Amino acid sequence: MKITYKGDYALKALLDLALHYDQGVSTINEVAKRIDAPVKFLEQILLDLKKGNFVESKRGNVGGYQLAKAPAEISIGQVVRFMDGPI
Repeated sequence: MKITYKGDYALKALLDLALHYDQGVSTINEVAKRIDAPVKFLEQILLDLKKGNFVESKRGNVGGYQLAKAPAEISIGQVVRFMDGPI
């Protein structure tokens, strides 16, 4: 099974948001720095993850992204299938 770069970064972003789940929202720049990802590419990925109901966004000065549900309710398989298609 091969995972694309997009799928790989999506998993890394979700893992990062899960690790910081109790701390509220994280900005794209914070997540990009922590997972060493290009900001523009991460923006596209987070928009896709938002469409898949994996993350939520909050606008404004204190805005950013957070998981839409508890980390235990998200499986790696769900994310890979959503980002890269059927396994």
